[in-house]
Amino acid sequence: MNTVINKTLFFGLATFAVACGGKDDDTGSDDVIGVESTDLEEIELARSAWEGTPEGVGLLDFLNAETTTFGVLDNDVPLDRRAAGNLIAHRDGGDRLWGSTDDDIFSNVDEVDAVRFVGARSIDRLVMYAAKEGYVPGGDEILGVYDGVSFTVIQAEATIALANTLEAEVLDFDLALDARAVTSIVEARPIETVDELSRLYYVGRTALDALKIETINEQY
Repeated sequence: MNTVINKTLFFGLATFAVACGGKDDDTGSDDVIGVESTDLEEIELARSAWEGTPEGVGLLDFLNAETTTFGVLDNDVPLDRRAAGNLIAHRDGGDRLWGSTDDDIFSNVDEVDAVRFVGARSIDRLVMYAAKEGYVPGGDEILGVYDGVSFTVIQAEATIALANTLEAEVLDFDLALDARAVTSIVEARPIETVDELSRLYYVGRTALDALKIETINEQY
């Protein structure tokens, strides 16, 4: 899938950039590193291009892991101290303990993006670190469960390829999708991720199952 390929290329370039400059070089307005903002409401949130991608899944798994501490985020990633502290505070809740009943784990990249002092540059750094540490799924590893249908990374890529290329008549008659789901899919092209596909009007478990089964049938 082109999205994954492009992001893989991004890793090499961005890793070089981070290696050449420490976190103090991360001076994007949405991260406000070393600068106090007078009106945080005017700071634009990062565009969560990672949502639904293997990299985005790895980012969430990394942030929600017990081994991800303030020190890891502050020193190893590295992030602005305020961003690191706010991410851990959000995840661990009021008792500041991981794994307790008041935890608020991150369920999507937008939730990470909404944390104060976290922006596009911070998210990119987190994605790169998560990938380096092996959190990003690949191949036959599970990407996620969407509307009750589980997808491996390979299945997700193949499903999106079909959703973007099959003619409406094939989706309607051969795969027996609801006509409204077919219209929704065709009008949304190009679709980037299974997460995006699952959020389309009239696209639910039945449509996702049919597309996934079709990708499996094409492999044999």
